[in-house]
Amino acid sequence: MEQPPTPVTRSRLFLPMACRRPRRTVVLCFLAAFAITLVLAGRQYWQLHQRELEDRQHNLHLQALAIETVISNGKSQLQFLRSIAERVLIEGQNQPSMRRNDAIELAMLNRRHPVWGLPVPKSDAPVRAIGDEQVTTIEGLGRDHQQLVEDLHLSRAMSQLLPAQFQAGVDLARILFLTTSGIVIAYPPVPDAQLGPILRKLTGSPLMHLNRANSEDLDIDFYPLPGTDFGPLPHLLLSAPVYLNAVMRGALIYDLPQTRLQEYLYQTTESDELHALIDNQGTLIASSTQGFTPHEGNWLNTLPAAPRPLSVPTLFQREHGMVKLEQGYLQYRELEGADLMLANYISAADLRAAVNSQIDTLFLGVWALLGLLMALTLYVVDRLFKGQLHQNLQLREMGLVDGLTQLANRRRLQADFGGLLQRLQDDQPVALWLLDIDRFKQINDNWGHSAGDEVLKHMATLLRALVRPQDLVVRYGGEEFCVLMPETSMEDATRIAEQLRIATAQSICVPDAHTLLANAPSLEIHLTVSIGVAELRSDDCQALDALVATADRRLYSAKKTGRNRVINHD
Repeated sequence: MEQPPTPVTRSRLFLPMACRRPRRTVVLCFLAAFAITLVLAGRQYWQLHQRELEDRQHNLHLQALAIETVISNGKSQLQFLRSIAERVLIEGQNQPSMRRNDAIELAMLNRRHPVWGLPVPKSDAPVRAIGDEQVTTIEGLGRDHQQLVEDLHLSRAMSQLLPAQFQAGVDLARILFLTTSGIVIAYPPVPDAQLGPILRKLTGSPLMHLNRANSEDLDIDFYPLPGTDFGPLPHLLLSAPVYLNAVMRGALIYDLPQTRLQEYLYQTTESDELHALIDNQGTLIASSTQGFTPHEGNWLNTLPAAPRPLSVPTLFQREHGMVKLEQGYLQYRELEGADLMLANYISAADLRAAVNSQIDTLFLGVWALLGLLMALTLYVVDRLFKGQLHQNLQLREMGLVDGLTQLANRRRLQADFGGLLQRLQDDQPVALWLLDIDRFKQINDNWGHSAGDEVLKHMATLLRALVRPQDLVVRYGGEEFCVLMPETSMEDATRIAEQLRIATAQSICVPDAHTLLANAPSLEIHLTVSIGVAELRSDDCQALDALVATADRRLYSAKKTGRNRVINHD
């Protein structure tokens, strides 16, 4: 059974091609090796780049967890206070006798005053309220006798709880309890002049307008309120509404100072980063800068490399991630349980500097040394290949050139004739001479072989001078010379051969006297030549051998008929 032919593999095609151009192959191999080192170095750099971004994202996540913990603790404490407040309201409604109190009755008599209050011990938080007339001017407030009594009864309990809760709390600026009847309990206390502005601002905010279907679905709401009357800097307010029979009766509020968040972000953020805490409108609440500068509007639009306005709702919808900007990166993470987002901006230049600082100097030195060694090796190998190729070229030329006359040799004639036939059309002529120096043996015998060599050189000089540039002059062997004449008819080749014969007869070869035999006839040598001419088309020759044989036959005829002549026919 016949075996299927083995397919030619790629290696069998590649290896001969590589061997034909060894210098180019070596250069390409070295360049490929260096390119691989560049790719590996680039991959290492990219991994460091990605790892740096991941580390910074992780640090942002830790910061967010710390802030979430503070908020969660505040919510838990507010949940505790709210449950107490709602229980007190329920008990007071179910047992009216519990609300009867001389201090409450006396305070009710002062309700028409601009500011009035309920007497409490000095260790408790003051219970202060605005007058009936001012209540009617603030939207969201309302007052009737029974509700006011219930709120005052609740206020006595809250005035005792707020100081204790404040002392147990962490990072609090103030705890407040506001009722929808216009009562304010604050610890630390606030001046009476601020009661109206505080109620007007907070009751006009979502803190006092939380729409709840029933008390079981109540949740703690977070509301950042920059620009309150509590100080020049923004404050973060945690709010827990207090309900009775699905009717809102007030709100417990934790005031978290912005300076604490500002200081925390400043101390825990790298110097080449910019961290910012923003709300769902893009309002800046705190940042990692040493001094806080409030900013109105979307803070993200102030980033130096933002290609277009960044959509805050889109970022909140994604919750966390990273955005590639034109000149940097924006990392973000939403805080769980609060409409806040912690964002981090780092410029591309700072990120590159951070990555570059992690690259080992030894690695760079080894990589640079490797590149230098490869370049040096490539240079040495390239020089060796150039020298070898030059020597090969010289050897090749020596194989195609006669060493004595520096004319082409018979091998060159065979190579050029094959190429000439491929270029010529069928009707284009090709002529060829065969030339022989007459009585050359007598020249060697009478003047010496050195003089004979000088005669051959003299003949080569005449041939170069008298034939055309496109003609190939060949030393065919011994004292025979050959001239290949492309696109030349028999008549033109004969005419040029005749000119050469005449010029040779008129020339004189004068060898060096030191090379002549002692009994040389003279210092000058006169010589003649015999030439046989053939033409490829007219002589119906199919190959070089036939063309040379025809010319050689006619050369032999010229020798026999007296020498010093040109013969172009049989």
